[in-house]
Amino acid sequence: MFERFRNMFAGGQAPVAEAGAVTPAQLAQWAAAQGWSLTFPGEPAQFQVGGLVVGQSWRIESGAPERDYVQGAELRARAEMRIAPEIAIMVISRQLKEELEGRVYGAITETMRTAVDDSLPQEMRWLSMYEELRWPELPVSFSRLFAVVGDRVEHAQRWVNAAVVSHLLMERAQAARALAPLLLMLADGRMSLRMQTTPCHQPDLQYAAALFTTAVAVAVQNLPPPPPSQPDTLPPG
Repeated sequence: MFERFRNMFAGGQAPVAEAGAVTPAQLAQWAAAQGWSLTFPGEPAQFQVGGLVVGQSWRIESGAPERDYVQGAELRARAEMRIAPEIAIMVISRQLKEELEGRVYGAITETMRTAVDDSLPQEMRWLSMYEELRWPELPVSFSRLFAVVGDRVEHAQRWVNAAVVSHLLMERAQAARALAPLLLMLADGRMSLRMQTTPCHQPDLQYAAALFTTAVAVAVQNLPPPPPSQPDTLPPG
């Protein structure tokens, strides 16, 4: 499966400008070739791409940043997952982690609070709640660029496996890409991705789509499912 994802993004692409930006027509052609939907709800640089992977619907959208640590444009992805809702794991680019940890510390010390609250974004709250997770199989090259944060290392190991690590490291070895903010999160039974990009930048969209669909497939296959719903029962008469 993962090799198929890799091959899908490796070839068959229409020529694009050297900077990687594409026109709406080229973007539509690329999405159609993958069998994905594409809509433009606003300006040409604001688009949504969606599809299915292992039976899970997913969507990536491009638009103005929703976080102040993202500059230029932002790619956001989301998928509802068939996994246990209590699983909490975040993969975050190393430089972004260090920046947000500094903000969390400043928010606590400046307001004399003893803990963070809901006024801070979820990723910042998690950095104050959870430790960075490490295990021997994580490559050094990965740990230089990314950190894994969460509540249980066994869940992290099953999700951030060789396939996900490989996709995270694709094209990220370049200095400019390594410094760009990226956040991949599992929480409350859903997966989300947030990534800095430039408008209509096809290499970034290919990278995000390959990473996100692979991460969805690995999570569904390797992580515990949600508990079965309990049937409604009537109180004794």
